[in-house]
Amino acid sequence: MSLNGILYFCPNLKTMKNIINLSILLILPVILNAQIALTHSNNAILAGDSSKYSEISFIEPGIPGADRIWDFSNLQFTGKTPVSKAMTQAANKPDGFNDYNLVLNDNGYEYYLSVDENGYQEKGYVNKDNKMSMIYTDPINKMRFPLKFGDTYSDPFSGVAWYDERNRIDLTGDYTVEADAFGTLILPDRLLKDVLRVKTVRKGLQIGVCGSLVSNVTKYFWYARGYKYPVLSTSELQLTQGGNQPTYTRSAFLNLNQTNAGNSIGGINNSDDQNKKEGISVIMFPNPFSEKITYNYFLRKSLSVSVELYDITGSNRLLIIKNQSQTEGLHTGDLDGIALGLTPGVYYVRFTFDKQVVVRKIVKINS
Repeated sequence: MSLNGILYFCPNLKTMKNIINLSILLILPVILNAQIALTHSNNAILAGDSSKYSEISFIEPGIPGADRIWDFSNLQFTGKTPVSKAMTQAANKPDGFNDYNLVLNDNGYEYYLSVDENGYQEKGYVNKDNKMSMIYTDPINKMRFPLKFGDTYSDPFSGVAWYDERNRIDLTGDYTVEADAFGTLILPDRLLKDVLRVKTVRKGLQIGVCGSLVSNVTKYFWYARGYKYPVLSTSELQLTQGGNQPTYTRSAFLNLNQTNAGNSIGGINNSDDQNKKEGISVIMFPNPFSEKITYNYFLRKSLSVSVELYDITGSNRLLIIKNQSQTEGLHTGDLDGIALGLTPGVYYVRFTFDKQVVVRKIVKINS
């Protein structure tokens, strides 16, 4: 999903669709002074790494810039969960693949990479099932380290591919990387701050036995504090063969199945169906809590807001906010369990946004 190994052989149209579902193992982040930067020293791809991610319906990535808020709280999952793995040895290495030190296996493809402290290059890839191989005569510089918000670079590439060991395809193009946005990312079950978005554009021209084919692949990757790999990615592929009308393929993936040691704000019982039905994201953390719990919600327009706290019986109510007019955007507040004299147990927080009601269950534990 992330390595952009794009090559299309006209004898096999299925290959044209499947090859865009590549690995999420791409660029790896580290935090510098509360702003994410991508470096090799802390987060390089290592042999033995494995990443399981979830396919979701395509989402529009939004505009670039600083202090963005991406409200993706209503993601729809397809049920597919691909896995990518990094290793030092390849199972299907053909002749000509020698200058590499890492192999990424994903969706039937083996990507040959050269990784060092300055970044990494893609040397080529193979797919045994599709009887195809690609060797770059001018490799693609997939990442240069370090990379921070506002950084951008472009790199030309060229190569020769073979389909079924007989049909030759010549490929040239340009690959552009830009860290084009940072901000706050709202997901169905968590809110992530200090998120860096990286945009990649791969434009290629291939010439083979079926004529010419122009490909344009635009991908976005969101990198969150404390996560080794991108937590979210989107891909949009445009293909134009000869004088025909272009065709488009879109995909997106979520990768939260990784250890987080950073700025992740998680909720409780905030299912995808629940968030989709409510239409407004409400996330509370930490939950359970011992002393203080923080709530976040994102308004798509100005609304009147009320916040109330109930005990498990529903009879005792504490009014936190009453009919307060609040503007569009992200809003944050705290409930101090000690100051409110809350004993350990189950409570409910009722949010009223004009006529829409959202209820969240919270759990108070001993300090």
